[in-house]
Amino acid sequence: TLKVTDPNTLFRGYPTESTVWMSHGDQVQATAGFVPLAETDTCPLAAVKHTSKPVFGLQFHPEVSHTPHGGQIL
Repeated sequence: TLKVTDPNTLFRGYPTESTVWMSHGDQVQATAGFVPLAETDTCPLAAVKHTSKPVFGLQFHPEVSHTPHGGQIL
């Protein structure tokens, strides 16, 4: 379950919690200039954005049918 922690950019209008398809065993670390947008119980950085550039990172697959609201992100 993805939990949106910042609904003001990429996740505007997206459900606060939703099912997503991802490898929960993988982890990423954000470098300077990136802030978290969403998390899961096992992945604190499921989505990030850059603070000044139009750059986003997703740890899950928005393009698959297993992520029902993924089309909103794309």
